[in-house]
Amino acid sequence: MEKDYTWNPQTSKWRAGIDLGLPIDLEGEENILYLGASSGTTVGHLSERTEGMIFAVEKSVDMTIPLIRLAEKMHNILPLFVDAHDTEYIKEKIQDTKINILFQDIPSLDQVDIITKASKLVDKDCKILLSLKTLSISKQDSKKTFLEMSKKLEENFKIIESKKLEKFHKGHTFFILEKL
Repeated sequence: MEKDYTWNPQTSKWRAGIDLGLPIDLEGEENILYLGASSGTTVGHLSERTEGMIFAVEKSVDMTIPLIRLAEKMHNILPLFVDAHDTEYIKEKIQDTKINILFQDIPSLDQVDIITKASKLVDKDCKILLSLKTLSISKQDSKKTFLEMSKKLEENFKIIESKKLEKFHKGHTFFILEKL
């Protein structure tokens, strides 16, 4: 049986955002810092859409192995086996590369803290994308968590746009942010 290589919004929050009308498609030259790269499904699709480098950060050994295999086939993926909290290590690896897009898809209690800390690695004109999973933060009402996290984001970012991904991903909201 042949594998289906279509970019599926059911398995990719980035693709879901595009399908829901968010202006997050690539132009073709972007360098991307991708936090929470997992096995690389979305990273692989992005790699085909940009000539820029994709720094794919993942801390799970099980997920990093297929990510490394993918990077061996693609010319522009650099897997980084590291916790996204370790911005000093990430900074060392990206060196002087100008990052055009910072994307985070890490279901964690401190998702907003992770994106805030990582945003210090990028310039003010960098597009910052966040897939926020409210159910990973709290078991309280997801609307309340969303409002709390939005307020927390506004301490460091201008929220350009946000869209619930419920059609494809329960409890997820996709944010487009800009550094203040």
